[in-house]
Amino acid sequence: MEQGKRLESTKSLIPIKKSDKEIDNMDIFSYFDDDIHIGKLFIHYYGELPSSYSVYNNINIELFLKQLSEIYKFTDDNFIKKEEVSKTKKIDQVDFATSTYLIKLKERLIILITNYKIIFYYSSQYVEFTEINDLVSIIKQSKKEKKHKQKFYMISANSHSEYGFEFRKFNIKKQELDINDNYNDDFVEVDKVITKFLNTNKSNGLVLLHGKYGTGKTSYIRNLMGAVNKRFIFLPVNMMESISSPNFLPFISKYGNSILVLEDCETIIKQRETGNSDSSLVNLLNLGDGLLSDALSIKLICTFNADLKQIDKAILRKGRLVARYEFKELSLEKTIKLYQKNGGVQKIDEPKTLAEIYNFGNTNFDENNDTKKIGF
Repeated sequence: MEQGKRLESTKSLIPIKKSDKEIDNMDIFSYFDDDIHIGKLFIHYYGELPSSYSVYNNINIELFLKQLSEIYKFTDDNFIKKEEVSKTKKIDQVDFATSTYLIKLKERLIILITNYKIIFYYSSQYVEFTEINDLVSIIKQSKKEKKHKQKFYMISANSHSEYGFEFRKFNIKKQELDINDNYNDDFVEVDKVITKFLNTNKSNGLVLLHGKYGTGKTSYIRNLMGAVNKRFIFLPVNMMESISSPNFLPFISKYGNSILVLEDCETIIKQRETGNSDSSLVNLLNLGDGLLSDALSIKLICTFNADLKQIDKAILRKGRLVARYEFKELSLEKTIKLYQKNGGVQKIDEPKTLAEIYNFGNTNFDENNDTKKIGF
């Protein structure tokens, strides 16, 4: 099996014992949102549970759609659902990489095409699996290297997905920071270590970034997204406890060689009470340094604002921790230099954080709406 691709198949020959009226009136939407529940849709169309075959890969969606159209001669009527997104700068053009399509290729064969997976839903009694294999061959021909630069994915809950989680893809504005200007001198070498580590394939480990608010942790991560061509996966604070879910590790295992970002993650990395083993922390440690991490090559970036003494010692173990840095106010010399470089005219006589420098007083920063806010 080629790296970066995962195939999964499920089969069902179970007919649905419902009346024609019940099937015709079936609610094809999920219980929690307005997304189409494809299993229900298939039952609505054909009165049976579908088999499914999933391919997790990155392809040229525009090319793949063209190839499918040539084979099945479908028209717009075959599209059950289109979720098309325009390009950022050319809004009259479709950005196929961020669009989603649900297509009825023929009777009892439906395909879902997204930015990271393709799923075939079909009747194993009417559709030969050799046809699915032929389509998988086309997917291989349409394969492309995914460029993750300037993009990141957020994990969200979806009770109808395979493991209860899904990706939401977002575009991140490009932000290039001059490390020498925006951070203290001792961070320059740390940045080199972190960047080299993140760019290395088949490696795993943990990067800890901590310090008070406004010192530039988030800005630095945004800068890394432009410097490292890897998939960045963001786990929001309200979902961090999900790491303890039995389904989380199988879900994240699909996305090896990625960078998992946890901001403000004090709740799961603080010291464990005696006799109390936090499964969220255990799973996090396994991702950073364990048998699973060797297989997945998942890299972790964790940020927090708590005192380092409150952090569980297991996180800080040598071998697991690739780099740790505490962000502080810039030195007075750097504070004055950066402030003046950005048009500041007021007198500064003490070290300040990046957020304070870029938003200091009633300066040109308030007057210029295009000024990039840094330090958050």
